[in-house]
Amino acid sequence: MPTSTAWPICGCSGTTWFAPRLNHFLGNLDGHHNVEDHHYFPVFARAETRLKRGFEILDADHHTIHEGLERNAEAANAFIRTLQESEDKQRFAADAYADENSRLIAMLTRHLADEEDLIIPLILEKGDRALGID
Repeated sequence: MPTSTAWPICGCSGTTWFAPRLNHFLGNLDGHHNVEDHHYFPVFARAETRLKRGFEILDADHHTIHEGLERNAEAANAFIRTLQESEDKQRFAADAYADENSRLIAMLTRHLADEEDLIIPLILEKGDRALGID
């Protein structure tokens, strides 16, 4: 990977500043979703069976979001690979990454709102101790 193009934000390269932070974000988000899918959502669905379909939808959203995480990483890697190329190629790759990032943020924002609509009222009604999540 190229490492000589300095970023004004840190004076370091895109691979030493951008890539580790993006990897951290994407990896932790995927891990967070795995905890929800395998622990929290089943607990919540058992506690309030009328919401089971909602938690199934949230779980399905996680798979769609995971695909978005992969596309985001691919676009970021394509951008980083252009750092040693012409400014036009860098700009094109940066724009492609920005578009992919915008799509991911829109998915995450919608998904978070959906989670809050289901989970917060359930926790407020039942309490975290009764749900077994304390």
